[in-house]
Amino acid sequence: FKSNLHFVGQQTDIGENTKIIILSATPEPARIMSPKSNKPPQMKEPLPMVPVSQALETVLRKTSETLLWRNLYENKQLASREPSPSPSIQHLIGRISAQNVKAPSPGYPDHNSSIMDGYAIKTSNLAAAKVVYEQCTNKDEFLLDYCIVGKVYAGDEKIDENLDTNDVRSAIYVTTGAVVPNGFDAVIPIEDTAILHDYNDSSSDVLKMKIVPSKVSSILNETKPWTWIRKIGSDVAAESIVLSKGEKIRPVHLALLAQLGAPLDVLQVKTLPRIGVLSTGNELVDAYESSKLKSNQLGKIPDANRPLLLSQLGAYGNCAPTDLGIVTDDDGIDAISSRLNQILWGNDETEGIDVLVATGGISMGEKDIMERVFVRGMGGKVHFGRMNMKPGKPTTFITIDKDHSRKLVFALPGNPVSASVCCELLVRPCLELLHNGVDI
Repeated sequence: FKSNLHFVGQQTDIGENTKIIILSATPEPARIMSPKSNKPPQMKEPLPMVPVSQALETVLRKTSETLLWRNLYENKQLASREPSPSPSIQHLIGRISAQNVKAPSPGYPDHNSSIMDGYAIKTSNLAAAKVVYEQCTNKDEFLLDYCIVGKVYAGDEKIDENLDTNDVRSAIYVTTGAVVPNGFDAVIPIEDTAILHDYNDSSSDVLKMKIVPSKVSSILNETKPWTWIRKIGSDVAAESIVLSKGEKIRPVHLALLAQLGAPLDVLQVKTLPRIGVLSTGNELVDAYESSKLKSNQLGKIPDANRPLLLSQLGAYGNCAPTDLGIVTDDDGIDAISSRLNQILWGNDETEGIDVLVATGGISMGEKDIMERVFVRGMGGKVHFGRMNMKPGKPTTFITIDKDHSRKLVFALPGNPVSASVCCELLVRPCLELLHNGVDI
């Protein structure tokens, strides 16, 4: 008869020529027979189920420990890596500055700059005019005029510093952004002025302008030194920090640095964490070669996980993804472990990776060997092996420590939807913390 009872026999002598066999029965777990062996596979004990919130907390706690290690043992850690040279401008967004960038002297702007189209004047000339204006009985007839002694446009490189006459009141036409010549300390907006067309001086070709009558009082009473002028260094003071070390670079930073004349091509940024993406399984065929699948290759499927995760990770902007290809179940634990150890830790010629994401091979089946690879073959420690979530239940998180260094391993389910969801939930926060969390 068929039974799930496991019988254990014990032979006992109770007398001459008399023997009794005692059988005990205990329930036995169901086993899946290997197609290549008559021996039943060893059962894998299921790991405890953890809530998603606890899984995320575990990942962030172990990632924080990793950063702490890097600070304590910086001679061997990511902290000791040279900052990366500046990538192209379009790839600077989202990177972390590895230096404090200061505004050069004399700050910005580096000249006294007109805020308005109008006329630069000397406020010292207004005091005498104000006295006369206050004594005038018919203020509507008061004429506040200026001799226009020159013009300065935005972008003019050569400014005549002798733009002045012996007239009591002289003015220089300036456009927005133009340099305000030395000696002139305020700008009157052009809409508050009018050209004196009836002015005629046969001894001079100097043109005159006047303040319109409705604006005379406000000009005399409210125009102070530096009215409508951006003083040197008024926007950004010299030696002020415009991009702090550890700050995430945003478009406004690039605009500000460009405005200050800072060379963007030498801006140093933090090195991105390196993350490797690996697929596992005998059934997988490289997605880029899936067109070569033959009709008789039943059971083979294109590997969708690597293209999915590599593009997903690349879009995060907080890591440098690396394609590690496919390993098959038939490669064996020792061979896979040897290869992954070299990838993780690197050698004299190549640097290792900081985070590994593997898909497939972590469930309860006979061919699900990746947990044994990471634990038995690579000395890893499992922090959780099942999450209370579907899709994504078999997700496993492992740390592998060596010489005060730590690698973070995410073994994700082989289903592409599960892998993508778990990458977003667990891997992305880990990478954000690695890249942004602590000054490294």
